[in-house]
Formats: sequence, structure tokens, C-alpha cells
Amino acid sequence: MNEQDIKSIHQGPYKLVFVSSGGGTKAISDLLKVPGASQTILESYIPYSRKSMDEYLKIKPSYYCSLQTTINMAVTAFARAKKLAPDCDPKYLLGVAVTATLSTTYEKLGTHRFFICIQGYDATHVVSHYLTKGKRTRDSEERVVSDCLKRLIGIASGLDLELPELAQELSYEVVAAKQDWHDLENRHIDYVTESEAPTKLIFPGTFQPFHKGHLTIQKIAEEKIGVPATFEISICNVEKTLLSYYEIEKTLGQFRPGQNWVLTNAPTFVEKAAIFKESTFVLGMDTLIRIFDPKFYESDKVMRSELKVFIENDIRFVVFGRQVGSQFMTLNDFLIPEEFKDRFIGITETEFREDVSSSAIKREEEENRATA
Repeated sequence: MNEQDIKSIHQGPYKLVFVSSGGGTKAISDLLKVPGASQTILESYIPYSRKSMDEYLKIKPSYYCSLQTTINMAVTAFARAKKLAPDCDPKYLLGVAVTATLSTTYEKLGTHRFFICIQGYDATHVVSHYLTKGKRTRDSEERVVSDCLKRLIGIASGLDLELPELAQELSYEVVAAKQDWHDLENRHIDYVTESEAPTKLIFPGTFQPFHKGHLTIQKIAEEKIGVPATFEISICNVEKTLLSYYEIEKTLGQFRPGQNWVLTNAPTFVEKAAIFKESTFVLGMDTLIRIFDPKFYESDKVMRSELKVFIENDIRFVVFGRQVGSQFMTLNDFLIPEEFKDRFIGITETEFREDVSSSAIKREEEENRATA
């Protein structure tokens, strides 16, 4: 990418927040060296230590150099861009993120790799690449990362560029936003679905990935309640960033024809209850504990007042046991406030115990990639 391309970026309407961990800093340096950078760069942030990254994302990632972490960084950076440039059309704002693990002074056990994500209003751009260990010096690996990063910024900014050709396969995907997703984020609509209407049995989750445990829960819940289940995915979660368009597409793409799903912008069960009145929700013990956790409310009185929506909208719950810390907990192990007790049905450990989790599956997948 030459200096004229960078000038074209600076002369264009796009503004970005840049966040990097482990590599890619040469790219931001090259952008800053060309006059006009102040028109493009809103902020540059390097959360190099793990504690810094935890604070930036407000969660502790399973892996600090991974595609998921990079996506979370980019979505957070995009939100930051909207805050720093409130008068700019969001269509011209970008959250740019990169994580990398490259050559250093000692032999690393895992692969040398990097991930790039650019989150914009119109699309999510994602790049993944695994470098051949020992082929390049640290400086040459950094040049590869930075060249990919600069070109991807150019592509996302509307320039007619291509990513560099590398000897190893470079994975690049673009997922365009849909108008329904924008309407959902702006709360102009309550939900998006392919079926005619959600059923009265709602199974919320991230489903990243969707696994056999979810199918078992679905089967048991449907037999218990007597109606088909609808899987509910919120684009916003209480303790996480918004979902990228990439994550939305990958999540929804897992469901087979005949499986009902609904996409919402309802991170809390109070919000879900207001949308899906007279419904039964499927949840695990870990989620139940969070619903009644005082730290999410100003006081116990406020909590009880907010949760009255369950009574007002005739909401019920079927609760599955989960491993919480060192203990496998079921509904019998938790004290629910008296006024809500009759709204919860427990599934015993004998009826269901499946210790597999989406987080564990993602960790295993990342470990397999990291040692490939």
C-alpha cells in the first residue's frame, strides 16, 4: 500500500478507532506519518497486558490472540468511534482491531498467527492467518500483519484494493449488515424471525456454537411444556459487546430448516418478558442466579419491583441444572423469593446433566488451531 492510498483514506469521509495487541502497530504508524491523519484517526489504543485487555473489553477472554477476541475489540472500538464522533454519519465510522502472536526472543509453543476485524455500520470484515514458524523475522512478520491491516482499512474505506497474496492461505470474509439488524439495534422493531411468529417456549442463548446439549435441553423442555421451542439470540448481552454482523450470520446459519429462531435486542429477562408475553423461558441455573443477583440492581426492593414483569406478563421458567463453580446446582439448591416461586419448574439432575458448554467447545477449537 503506497503513500497515495493512505492520502486517499485521509481525504475520504471515514474515521476510525484503532486497537491493537501483539502486532500491527506499524500500520497505525504508517497512517500517522502521512499528512491528514487527524481527519481519519480518532483514537489509537494498545492494550498490551492482559489486565489492560480485560479492562478494555470488560470481560476476561479465553484467548488473548484469537478471532473472537479481535471481533470483540473491533465492536468495542466501533462503539467508541460513535462516541468520539457523534456528529459523523455512522456509515463513515470504523472500529479496527488486530491481535497477533509473532516471533520473539524465545521459542513459542503455539503457531504464529494474526487476526484482523473491522466493524463498520455496513459490514464486518474478518481476516485470519497462520504464519509459517521460523520463516520470517519478527520485523518481517510485523510487516505482513501491517500490510494486511492497512489494505483492509483501505478496502473498508471504499478504495479499490486487494489483500496481499501470501504463500499460506489467508482467510477473508465480509458479512454485510441487513436493514432488519439495524432496525433491531435502534429498537425500531422487537425481533427478527424467519418463522411466522415465535412459539410460547423461548430458549435464550448465544449458541456460539450450537451443540448437542442444546438439542437435549430443547427436547426435554418441549416434552415438559408441550409446545415447540424457539431459540432466542440477543444482539446485545448484559456483560458483553454487541454482536458483530459476522457473529450474527454464523450463529443463525447453524439452525436447520424447521428449527424456530428469533433475533432480539433484549439482553435482560425483564426486556424479554415484555416482548414474549405469556411464555415459558428455558434457562440454566447459572442464568437463574444472575437474574436474582443483587449486584445487577440498586437494591433488593428495586429487583423485586423490576421482576414483577414476570407476574404481570404471566412468564414462567423451566430451569436446567448447571455446574456452578465446584457444585452441580439445580432449582432445589436456590432460594427464590416467595412471590416468584410458582413460576419456576426445575429439571432434576437425573433428567438432565450435560457438562459440555459452548465456551469449552470454543476453547478446544482454539487450542486445536493454536497447535496446528
